[in-house]
Amino acid sequence: MPKSEDEQNKAKSDKIGQAIENVCFSYLPAIGAISHTVFAIHILDKSLIPRFFPVWHFGVANSFLFNSHLGVGLYLYNSRCLSKAPVHNRILWSVYGSVLFNFGSVLLFSTGKLLLVNDRLIGALYAAAASLSFLVIGKQYVEFVDENIDG
Repeated sequence: MPKSEDEQNKAKSDKIGQAIENVCFSYLPAIGAISHTVFAIHILDKSLIPRFFPVWHFGVANSFLFNSHLGVGLYLYNSRCLSKAPVHNRILWSVYGSVLFNFGSVLLFSTGKLLLVNDRLIGALYAAAASLSFLVIGKQYVEFVDENIDG
């Protein structure tokens, strides 16, 4: 028996919703992680982005920071430990966690820049390693909290 028009519309709506959820909670956090690492390297080597984007380098650098905020925030928002919280608290806590994570990282990268020798390769390696370390530790922390919540 053929499906009714309502059933077909619901199936299409479910597919669209699933695709949006996949983008928001899988792809954007991954893009945010990449952006975090690129922005970290940018902090240690301010000439990197202007070499590729001579006119719009400030916009591109800020886009990397914004994408990092968005990715971390969406990752936190989708975590199991926040799933039972009211939406306004999930948003508030996700934004708060994202801001702490990203600006804490920026502070670490800026401090590292002052302490490191003026070698661009060493700076880039430090920035990438620090960024990846922050991302892995943060992911492990959220996974640990998610696994150990009651209910």
